[in-house]
Amino acid sequence: MPPLPMIVGNRSREDIPGHRARIALESGVVMNDVPMLETLGGCRVDGRPVRHRRAAELAAALVLSDGAAPRDWLSAVLFEEDPSPSSLPTLAMRARRIGLDVRYERESGAYRIGEEIRCDVVEFLFLLSHGYVAQALELYKGPFLARSDSPFAVQTRAHLEQRVVEAVMDSGDTRLLTAAGRVVRHPAVQRELSRHVAAPMGTMTGAAV
Repeated sequence: MPPLPMIVGNRSREDIPGHRARIALESGVVMNDVPMLETLGGCRVDGRPVRHRRAAELAAALVLSDGAAPRDWLSAVLFEEDPSPSSLPTLAMRARRIGLDVRYERESGAYRIGEEIRCDVVEFLFLLSHGYVAQALELYKGPFLARSDSPFAVQTRAHLEQRVVEAVMDSGDTRLLTAAGRVVRHPAVQRELSRHVAAPMGTMTGAAV
């Protein structure tokens, strides 16, 4: 299978699609004029549940690929079998209907994000990369697009869960471990929680969340 985008590749995990989104995250500015795509623990756009989840997945794949990706790559990672020629155009059309500006560029053979889109995964990774583990966990409401079995969704889901596990294990913070244990069923987290519970109260860590 072709490699997945920047969040699982060798590119910087701090890359944020779009200059405005990068500046907004770093400055703490809320971009109320930009659609918000939520994919962790559900699928919503601007807080509203999305009917066309596959269309939202296409938009998420583009956002996590720095805003654009070749058609052939998208076909390979979004579908378990060879899709029909109309599959991606249909998803792009449905994405636009739910407020996500996905366009196809015939000259380059690539799909891209037109107008800016915020995405909870991007913000989650940004917070983790800057050490804001508690805030990142607030965004991590559950697995990435849990109902999708596409190669993209499966591998992204596993990668994000592993990032959660690594962050809370490195912190050694009981409260962060507990918060992660509510949304991630990972044996390493459960073992560490058990160890902390068994330890004398005076030795348990717990930085403010």
